[in-house]
Amino acid sequence: MTTTQATAPECQVLVVGAGPTGLTLAAQLLAMGVRTRVIDKGEGPVLQSRALGIHARTLELLDTMDLAEAFLDQGHQVRRVRMYAGTRNLLDLDLARNGSRFGFVLHLPQSQTETLLRARVRELGGTIEHRVELVRVEERGDVVDATLRDVSGLEIHVNPGYVVGCDGAHSRVRHEIGLPFEGQPYPQDWLLADVALDGAGSDDAVHAFFRPDGLPLVCIPMGGRRWRVVMANAGDRGDRPPTFADIQALVADRAPRPIEVADPAWLASFRCQLRSTTSYRRGRVLLAGDAAHIHSPAGGQGMNTGMMDAHNLAWKLALVAEGRAPDALLDTYGQERGPVASGVLEFTDRLVGLLTMRNRAKRAVRDTVIPIASRLPAAQRRGARKLSQVSVACPSSPLIEPGGHRRGPKPGDRLPDVQIRTQHGPAPLYRLLGSRRHVLIVSGPRVRVAFEAAGLHIYSDLVDVVDGDPKGAFALVRPDGILAVRGSGSETRRVLDYLQRLGGEVPPSWSEHGAPPIKADILQP
Repeated sequence: MTTTQATAPECQVLVVGAGPTGLTLAAQLLAMGVRTRVIDKGEGPVLQSRALGIHARTLELLDTMDLAEAFLDQGHQVRRVRMYAGTRNLLDLDLARNGSRFGFVLHLPQSQTETLLRARVRELGGTIEHRVELVRVEERGDVVDATLRDVSGLEIHVNPGYVVGCDGAHSRVRHEIGLPFEGQPYPQDWLLADVALDGAGSDDAVHAFFRPDGLPLVCIPMGGRRWRVVMANAGDRGDRPPTFADIQALVADRAPRPIEVADPAWLASFRCQLRSTTSYRRGRVLLAGDAAHIHSPAGGQGMNTGMMDAHNLAWKLALVAEGRAPDALLDTYGQERGPVASGVLEFTDRLVGLLTMRNRAKRAVRDTVIPIASRLPAAQRRGARKLSQVSVACPSSPLIEPGGHRRGPKPGDRLPDVQIRTQHGPAPLYRLLGSRRHVLIVSGPRVRVAFEAAGLHIYSDLVDVVDGDPKGAFALVRPDGILAVRGSGSETRRVLDYLQRLGGEVPPSWSEHGAPPIKADILQP
């Protein structure tokens, strides 16, 4: 086999895998000036629709990338989730109660999601190398030794500063660094079909039909007459895809009313898994998306969780790769996203349990409790926020400054897209977060002067200061929209403490301003 040293310029970050997670990460790194190389062993963009649902929190991420409107132009907005026991309606969840301006889930085929993200990567000067796979990876000092192989069999040795495996459930990167992928499969196959339906219900809602035998039918609108049909507990098919006749027969059997099925596009059979890795990082090699966690498609959480992994990691990796923060900052990526993934796995498994419940006593409890609880406004808000991933938080992260018991968002929570006032006029917060910098919202001139006196200007390359209503004297927001610090006018020092932790050491210029030193290893939990 022929081998060669890399002839292309070395990169700071090698992203392995060009699905939604890898593309989101690459686009954000490129936007921050990080030299990024993207490889994918596939032929090109996926041709199947695959993942559909883009939840509110992910749309907020896309909004910071100035991509939300492009996605909205192409997708189908679904505002409700309805669950039925037979023909009886158990749940009518209103996603407008999720606390985001995106009060819906956007249904868009993954092929179109990837096309939009690929265009952004290209706009930022990036390229995607198809039919190139990772063969070996090993950390060596300040770089990673990575061996790539192209379609001709040529092996190429490259030395990026970091490697991020976004290469899916069968991740080669995860295998190379020896991380286990613990969990188990579900006992039976699931069937999926993208078809035209007539009689499923309104196309502004997902319709999930429960049955006493635990054989559910879920109908997901895609726009027009196009729908996705998902059926769990379809037996052991040995990876054999269903025929259109299979889908017609199963829909007729599982639906509580006549539903006409026509015009099949994509038919698939798959075995769902519930697995996660024990760590998101080994040295200079990291994992994101399905390479770190997989679960059932219930609730449409998978692609969203992967893209939010990328959102959490990108700004941290950029700071570290550019030498502006210590390597320990990357530990907070797994510390924050690991618990999120565990929560997603638990949430999706519970949804599967609701869908496939057979026990008569449990079904009676389900069919009694859900209608009563879901009529409560608080339950509607909680359910909509949970499904939309708006409620995802990281309050126990060592990077977060605890903020007492003030009303409103707490440090570690997502901060809503509030209106702020910049020197150019009013603007939404998320537009400014597109700069991938921290944003300090202050309540007025006196607080701004207090920060200037404390020496905040030393961190002017990390923070934009704007006016607004932070529900206190100030609120410091991370580039990923997470509230880092919040406090009163007498607590301005807490922002500087946070920024010192972020940098890992005291900048030399601090000595000119008489600030007390902070230990360089303060990031360690």
